[in-house]
Amino acid sequence: MNKKALSAILFLITFVAAYLFICFGIPGMRIKLEAEHMELFIESIKHMMLFKTMISLIVASVVGAVPFLLWKKK
Repeated sequence: MNKKALSAILFLITFVAAYLFICFGIPGMRIKLEAEHMELFIESIKHMMLFKTMISLIVASVVGAVPFLLWKKK
């Protein structure tokens, strides 16, 4: 697998994982809503979307750059 493909896969997986962690893993970022599970999931994702996206982009960019940093040294 080449560097670009590995970097893109790592970026995508890390972005989704970081976004969901911010939505559900940090107690201050969770929303309190009495609703069905699917509605709660959708509203949690939409709540403070810009902030969560920016943080997730930063984390995913750092992790996505790892293949370029590691293979440059060889």
